[in-house]
Amino acid sequence: MAELGLRSEALTSVTGLLAGLNAAINQQAFDQGHSSDAGELARAALLESLSVQLRDKLPTLFEPTPQEVRKALASFSGGQEFSTLARDFFARLSYRSLDYYLSRELADHIGADKRFGNDGDRVAFEVALRQHTFEASKIVEAFAGGWYGKTIWKEQSLTQDKINDFTRYSFKKMRSELGRRRAND
Repeated sequence: MAELGLRSEALTSVTGLLAGLNAAINQQAFDQGHSSDAGELARAALLESLSVQLRDKLPTLFEPTPQEVRKALASFSGGQEFSTLARDFFARLSYRSLDYYLSRELADHIGADKRFGNDGDRVAFEVALRQHTFEASKIVEAFAGGWYGKTIWKEQSLTQDKINDFTRYSFKKMRSELGRRRAND
C-alpha cells in the first residue's frame, strides 16, 4: 500500500482507507499535472466499489478493528473476491460514464409527448440502466478471476503494465457485451 502512497494509519478503518486512497489518487493526478473527467469517474467508482464490497465483509454492529479492515482488504487478493470487486467496479464505472452524458440530455426529454412522461419515468430509466450495466459486467467477473490467478502465478506480482492490459481488455469486453445486448433488443 505504501507504493500507492497510502500511509499505514490509513488501514485502520474503512473511512481512513477510502480517504487515504482518494488522497493518493489526487496526489497522483497532481504529480502528473492533469486530471480528467474519465479519471474522476473511475476514482468515484473505485471508492464506491471498495466501500460497498468492504462493508459486506465487515461486522456491522461495531466499528471494525484495524485487523478486520486489513483482513477484508486482503481478501481481494483471491481470484473469486477480485473478480467480484472487478465486476462491481466496471458496472459502476460503466453506469457513471453513461449517466455522465445522458444526465445532460435527459431533462430535455421529460414531459407530455416526450420519451419520459414525468420525472418518475426518468428515474425508472436510470434504475434500469444501472441494472443493465451490472448485468453486462458479468463478463468482466468471469474473465477477472482467471486473469488474476494466471497473472499472479506467472508473474508473481501485478505490474502497472499488466493492470493496464487488464483494464483495457475489460473495457473491450464490456463494450462488446453492451453492443451484443443492444443488437439483441
